[in-house]
Amino acid sequence: MYYNKLSGREYIYLLLYVDDMLIGSKKICAIDKLKDLSSELEMKDLGEVKKVLVMEVERDWKRGKVNLTQKGYLKKVLQKFNINSDTTL
Repeated sequence: MYYNKLSGREYIYLLLYVDDMLIGSKKICAIDKLKDLSSELEMKDLGEVKKVLVMEVERDWKRGKVNLTQKGYLKKVLQKFNINSDTTL
């Protein structure tokens, strides 16, 4: 993970894992500036992240929260071992 302080309490975050990259910031102009590197590197903009490293990304825009879950992975593991769950994941 790499981060850089922009101004005040604003940051931009760059997370890399093998050939996957996530960019995060409250300032869209900072994200766009970083994405301009795509002319120098082979990069595709896939839009907002929905899943990363077997984790689902859930956003609550009104409350300004981001949650990471592994509900899908857990369901897959339970099915693999024929375990039934009475609770909703």
